Amino acid sequence: MQVYKVKVVFFDLDDSLINKDANSLWIKWRVRRERWALVEATLALASLYRAYKKGRVTHWRLSNYYKTRARGMALSVYQQRVAQFFEERGHLHIYPQAASLLYAYQSQGVELVMITGADDYVARAYADALGITHVISNRLKVVDDRIVGLQRPLCYGSGKVGLARTFLRERGLKFADAAFYTDSHADLPLLEKVAQPVVLNPNARLRDAAELRSWPCLDWRPLKN
Repeated sequence: MQVYKVKVVFFDLDDSLINKDANSLWIKWRVRRERWALVEATLALASLYRAYKKGRVTHWRLSNYYKTRARGMALSVYQQRVAQFFEERGHLHIYPQAASLLYAYQSQGVELVMITGADDYVARAYADALGITHVISNRLKVVDDRIVGLQRPLCYGSGKVGLARTFLRERGLKFADAAFYTDSHADLPLLEKVAQPVVLNPNARLRDAAELRSWPCLDWRPLKN
């Protein structure tokens, strides 16, 4: 497993360090416990998931999903449920290869950063389990301790570029000092910025793009018979 000589490595979460996307895992977990979560699942499947696959996720669409997902839930309650979700289901989907790759970079003193469209509490649960110190993610918008959507800017697509740039600048670094691992074509803007792009468990569109650009590819998914 190759380790690149950079100062910072950004990692996507969904279908990259874990073998599913965190939203779908959350929905399945919730539906087993609360019937109203079927509404959440319907919204995700009918709107958000299709938009994600087409690379057309907008702030309004994702924020509206979180508004439905939380239904005005108090932030403290959401934190408790995220912790329960991660303990019961979430941690089971971490790729075992992820720990080895992260350790290899950590042993060289490289800063590890999770940059993901998951919300800050779900992202932090995975980051803590993986030993990743820094998290760049979508942030919940809270009014009077009630979740009402997501803050701006959106951590998705080109939005990740601006957030990653800010992180690097605060440390006196540039994209030339960074690598990025991801599975999704939606992350092409950031892949094209960093010194070392790596496609990880890529979808078909990203695999094609990587082949055209001669980017390295890792695939941890089990081989299909």
